[in-house]
Amino acid sequence: MLKTRFPARLMPLLYFLLPMPLLAQRELVLKQIDLPHPYYYREMYLPQLTTGPSSAAWMPDSHSLVYSMAGSLWKQNLNSTTAEQLTAGPGYDYQPDVSPDGRWVLYSSYNKDAIELWVLDLNSRQSRQLTSNDAVNVEPRFSPDGKRIAFVSTSYKGHFHIFLADFANGELRNLQRATGETRSD
Repeated sequence: MLKTRFPARLMPLLYFLLPMPLLAQRELVLKQIDLPHPYYYREMYLPQLTTGPSSAAWMPDSHSLVYSMAGSLWKQNLNSTTAEQLTAGPGYDYQPDVSPDGRWVLYSSYNKDAIELWVLDLNSRQSRQLTSNDAVNVEPRFSPDGKRIAFVSTSYKGHFHIFLADFANGELRNLQRATGETRSD
């Protein structure tokens, strides 16, 4: 019987080539993102899949933080080791941003293959969905005066764009796209 051995110097090549067919057959996580290469940016905006804290945002008093952990938003006074759970919805809530007056928390919520923007009223502890376009809507930020928000979304042609909107009483108005049609393939 003839024994053949695979040359050891070619082993690193196997580590590179064997996964290639597996990657090509992988199902896309966020299909609503239209990009030139299926393997990048789609997973960039997925929430952290661990139970540890992430995405911290300061409260205006500089004594408390709002952060995401285990799929919910939490508020913690920095002089305490106890955190208060703020959300417990059906989605995975993350990327909080607190309004300058400390009343509102904007956040992204990943649920049913879309990432939508929500707002939490810290006075009433009620959350309300702000977007419902089945796109990827992430990185919401209040303007310094709290009257506008900016966020990144794929709602226009499946490409990432920055959107701006007026924010008043927990609602968005005058939504507009702030970025043009630049794209690198």
